[in-house]
Amino acid sequence: MGGQTSSQVTVIVGTYGDPKWADLAQERAIPSALGQAELIHVHAKSLAEARNAAAKVAMESREWLIFLDADDELAPGYVDAMMAGSADLRGPAIQYIYPNRIEPPKLLAPKNLRRGNYLPIGTAIRAEMFEAVGGFRAYPAWEDWDLWVRCLLRGATIEQVPRAVYRAYVQPKGRNDLSPKEAAELMRRMRKDHVLEELRLRR
Repeated sequence: MGGQTSSQVTVIVGTYGDPKWADLAQERAIPSALGQAELIHVHAKSLAEARNAAAKVAMESREWLIFLDADDELAPGYVDAMMAGSADLRGPAIQYIYPNRIEPPKLLAPKNLRRGNYLPIGTAIRAEMFEAVGGFRAYPAWEDWDLWVRCLLRGATIEQVPRAVYRAYVQPKGRNDLSPKEAAELMRRMRKDHVLEELRLRR
């Protein structure tokens, strides 16, 4: 149901590997979230480990989780806009920021979530749903899409929130910038895992 408040939300910034990502989070992601909700930043050996560790702490007292990448930002009013929604997964409008241009915010076109992702990492997720699906899995990329699909398989409702703007800074050669071969192999692996998950839930 709608009408939740920001006091029920934790914004999670997970970083891993090179300490430069933790430094960038302090410069960009974290300041954008301060004052909007409780915030937890964890630096660990892997991105999944960092996010899951922070989520475990947050779930002790919060009902909603919003994940934020170190090099991205939440626009003002983001959390309040998300909390006015009603679904289990609440996706934002996304604003891509390139080195030479800034695009206007837009909602990514909905599609069959099991075939492709239209929910940015900043999607708000119910903490109980996150816990039920087991959190993030350690894939080399697209682990957010995998999470949303596993929620969908458990019956999660989904909506898009135009007033919540997620500012994504596009970096060359990012971890999601896979070669065609890498992308095809990861897609096959994830789809197989989703089928196995669905079969497990039907038992």
